[in-house]
Amino acid sequence: RPFETECPFYVLLEFEAPFEPIMDKAMEIFEHCMEQGWVLDGVMSQSLEQVHSLWRLREDISESIAPFTPYKNDISVLITHVPAFIKEIDSIVNENYPDFEICWFGHIGDGNLHLNILKPADLTKDEFFAKCQVVNKYVFDTVKKYDGSISAEHGVGMTKKPYLEYTRSAEEIEYMKALKKVFDPNGIMNPGKLFDL
Repeated sequence: RPFETECPFYVLLEFEAPFEPIMDKAMEIFEHCMEQGWVLDGVMSQSLEQVHSLWRLREDISESIAPFTPYKNDISVLITHVPAFIKEIDSIVNENYPDFEICWFGHIGDGNLHLNILKPADLTKDEFFAKCQVVNKYVFDTVKKYDGSISAEHGVGMTKKPYLEYTRSAEEIEYMKALKKVFDPNGIMNPGKLFDL
């Protein structure tokens, strides 16, 4: 950890401060957030080396959870909905799978969230993934409730194909299929991904 305080969430914020007044304003904002209780602790890099070390904490998350065989979801909602959305999804997963650990990370600035459910040691990968498939409906119902997206940045592919209707209307899906037919009339580009034509 970059600091001793244990926190439920960590935010990595990067900004440019070519002039001292900008740094002073940043510190003023940080102190205000501390006074409000929105922030518990923080650290500011003092060198490029420290910047790289802090970014590694975020960039290496995928590798750090890989040994736990995560079941991944790449979802998004408007930034204003993020706190309530995370709370609801945590509740859904904890209610259905009290023994499963959740690891959230993502790009809070655009509401893009990576929900990772970690496999307990006593389940095989197939058993674990089958159980996670059950909760998909509840997760995507919640995404729909908040007018979010079932796929924020990694595409729909085959895994989320059955859930496309949660964030796209029937009319939008027909337009997408029509475009696919125009550019891929023989269905040879990524067959079976997104649509079965």
